Parts: sequence; structure tokens; C-alpha cells
Amino acid sequence: MLPFGTKGIEKLLKKAGLKMYQLEGVERVIIEGTDERIILIEPTVVEIEMPNNPKAYQVINPKEVIVEKVEKKSEIEISEEDIKMVMEETGCNEEKARQALEETKGDIAEAILKLQEEGC
Repeated sequence: MLPFGTKGIEKLLKKAGLKMYQLEGVERVIIEGTDERIILIEPTVVEIEMPNNPKAYQVINPKEVIVEKVEKKSEIEISEEDIKMVMEETGCNEEKARQALEETKGDIAEAILKLQEEGC
């Protein structure tokens, strides 16, 4: 049974070519953004099927909402070898070497030049 469930609404949606189903047993829905993660605990989730379109989902009435800050992760993979090379060439510490490599998207030569110009 749909949460807003009058038969009139269901008939109207059916005439429009829409089908709706309540998903059972949903424990949580997680929405992940760049800065935060929103966790909806035990929400009501309705799946909507539309002709010639992908399915859509409506999430309503969660029992609890949790908002967590998300620490941004580096999009590139920086190896320990690259960090050591930058440290050896510049005399900078590991933190500075890693930061320079992240800022230069892993370009070792550019990271070395950057640290030589700026200093440690």
C-alpha cells in the first residue's frame, strides 16, 4: 500500500501511464555529496515507473536523519616512492611533499619545482 494511498490518486497515475510501488524492508538511504553524507534511517521509498524513462524514486518520512561531514580524498594516487623522491630533491618533509604532489596532480617534476620556489 502506498503511503499517500487513496484509490483516486492511484487511478489517476495509472491513466497517466505511471506505476508506483512501495519498496519493502528499506533500512536506510544514503545520499553522498562532496562535503557531506546524509543518511535517512527507515524511510518510506516509492519506486515510480514511467513509460520510456528510467525509474524514479521518492524517499519520504525517515525515522531519523544523520548528517556527516565527509573529508575530501585525493583523486589521484600518490606512491610512497614519489613522495620520497620529492623529499630527497627538495629537503622538505613528507607532509609538504605529499601536498605538493596533490596540488600538481602527481607531477613529480612540477612538485619539486614548486617546493624549490616556495621553500619548505
